[in-house]
Amino acid sequence: MIKVNWQKIKPFEKKSFALPVMAVLLALCLAALIIGAVRKPELGVLRFLSAIFVFLTIAFNIRIESRMLQIYMLLCVLAAGLFAAALLPMPKGLAIFFFVICCVALAASIGITIAAGIMMNQNTHYDFPEPDRSNVFSGKNVMLFAPHEDDEINIYGGLIEQYVKHGSTVRVVFSTNGDFYRLGRLRIWEALKVAGRYHIPRENFIFLGYSDSMVNSEGKHIYNSDNAEERITSPAGHKKTYGTNAKPPYKSSSFTRKNILNDFKSVILEYQPDILYCCDYDGHADHRAISLFFEEAVDEIIKENPFYRPEVFKGFAYSTAWDGKEDYYSLNALSTHLKKPAEVMRETNTYAWEDRVRFPVAIESLSHVMQNSLSYKAMMEYSSQTATDHANGILNSDNIFWKRRTDSVLFDAEISATSGDPSGLLGFKLVDSEDIKNDKGLPLAKQWHATIADERKIIGIKLPAPRKISSVVLYGSPEESSKIVNAVVSLGSYQFSTGELNPLGTPTVFEFPPVETDRIGIKIKSYIGSCKLLKVEAFEEPESAELQFIKLQNSNEDFCYDYIINKSGREDFTLYSYPYQKNLEFEVAADDSIQFNVNRGVITVACLEGEEGVLTVRSKENPDIYDTVIIRNPDERERYILAHKQKREQQFLSFPMQWDYYRGLVRRLVTYKPAKFN
Repeated sequence: MIKVNWQKIKPFEKKSFALPVMAVLLALCLAALIIGAVRKPELGVLRFLSAIFVFLTIAFNIRIESRMLQIYMLLCVLAAGLFAAALLPMPKGLAIFFFVICCVALAASIGITIAAGIMMNQNTHYDFPEPDRSNVFSGKNVMLFAPHEDDEINIYGGLIEQYVKHGSTVRVVFSTNGDFYRLGRLRIWEALKVAGRYHIPRENFIFLGYSDSMVNSEGKHIYNSDNAEERITSPAGHKKTYGTNAKPPYKSSSFTRKNILNDFKSVILEYQPDILYCCDYDGHADHRAISLFFEEAVDEIIKENPFYRPEVFKGFAYSTAWDGKEDYYSLNALSTHLKKPAEVMRETNTYAWEDRVRFPVAIESLSHVMQNSLSYKAMMEYSSQTATDHANGILNSDNIFWKRRTDSVLFDAEISATSGDPSGLLGFKLVDSEDIKNDKGLPLAKQWHATIADERKIIGIKLPAPRKISSVVLYGSPEESSKIVNAVVSLGSYQFSTGELNPLGTPTVFEFPPVETDRIGIKIKSYIGSCKLLKVEAFEEPESAELQFIKLQNSNEDFCYDYIINKSGREDFTLYSYPYQKNLEFEVAADDSIQFNVNRGVITVACLEGEEGVLTVRSKENPDIYDTVIIRNPDERERYILAHKQKREQQFLSFPMQWDYYRGLVRRLVTYKPAKFN
């Protein structure tokens, strides 16, 4: 596929440009047909068929990332071919010759497409004995929030399959219909197709029914509306939630900030999920809104329901998926990486890369070529979004998230400070912004900022009743220019100095023997730049360290499944554990075709060329937690064939991939239909 510079071609995608250009090109095609009908050139039918066959041959073999440029190119080719057929003098023999050549070219293109579908499906599936991870994925009530239809794949593809195949109840909640280009009902229909791909009941795909990119009279996103009951009309012309006849919205609600928040709360409370997943503060205003609305809703729910404490995981749709590093084509599946490696997620600076939770993906989502991956097949249903164009950055060997605890004892506490506004320090919402649509900087709206004149710089926290606290977590400012160098935390009569907090707003965890108290004091002793804090949490119990799963990884931290060892036949591996176990004790077993040695947590594996076998790694403390992988050392010929298939997959599309591309082209045209306002 020919890549494009989207910034440069944007003007050529606009309706004001596209419609006149397509009208002119179609008119030229029609004019050529009329001229041909009037002139009646010898063998006119064959000549016009030759032009059409050239058009189809190019359509099979040349694809441009921009569907509109593809349309312009194909219409230009068709018009030029039809004019040539109508006007160029051509002897009978030459006309027949060209017709035969065009027939052969088209037949070859069709043959290559058929062959691509057959050959790509041979020996490219991953094949390994999946370990039993029912303790992680079975019997759960899971709810995953997505800002737009297709983001459930961008964020959760590979993970959804794990829960479904283990029998958990999976619900996906879409906050908007993604209707900025008035494709809302089409996207709902596409999403229901995806539900079928994942074997999720349609009723478990829930559409809140709000519009995309809603802004108020001041040009701010609806999330930032000062009047929670201000009614807004969306860019697509809608004023209230909507769906389709087959799939109505979750509730009938006018577009107000209050209604969105209430719908978030309502859908969570109705189903009481054990585990909640949501997009975090991402590269799109609607993604940011769902993150902040979600956290605001969870904050209110856990304050009102002291016995409901779901697990919460936050992830990103852009930097780790839609706009992720294009690294799919490798002999082994690669783990999620950022385009530009960083120690923190730059969207907020509050998530340390090393703190990410990495879930293994299901075998159905793993393949050496994309078209065999279930996640890719699901993306194909979103042809209106040309979702598969981004598969190279979305499909990886792990799903990464950051865990947010919901059991802080401070959610209902009172807080005061000797200066500044500390009201944002104790809630579940981690970051906030006064303008998520227009402010591209860090979301710093609710962090505490002590004044320069304040010589004491003390925060006081009063709990409703004494609690046994054994852990305190402090988040410094995400700003690089501000850092807490030292502070003193007091819990009743117990005190400790923090030392320098972790940089850029990432959490610093302090654990100690349980202290029963209803008061916590924090005194800032020294700092660099400005004296700021983002969040304070306190817990009765440290975060659970009970092992949930382990996963074999290579020296580059790529998760291993059906693994092709390097050509030397010798490679080192380590174990990823969740939660992280510093001194994890494990035992290794393998088939006779594999030799291994374990030294200080490093597993050195040797496998001769042409051999393969099963390697099993098992926790000594809990033998039910284990991982199994296939280790293979194929010969040079097999490696070449596999690498060649990966190299050519995007060049020689199979019929399903061709269908996905051109269906997306047709659906792209729907965005130019006349607006229909409610």
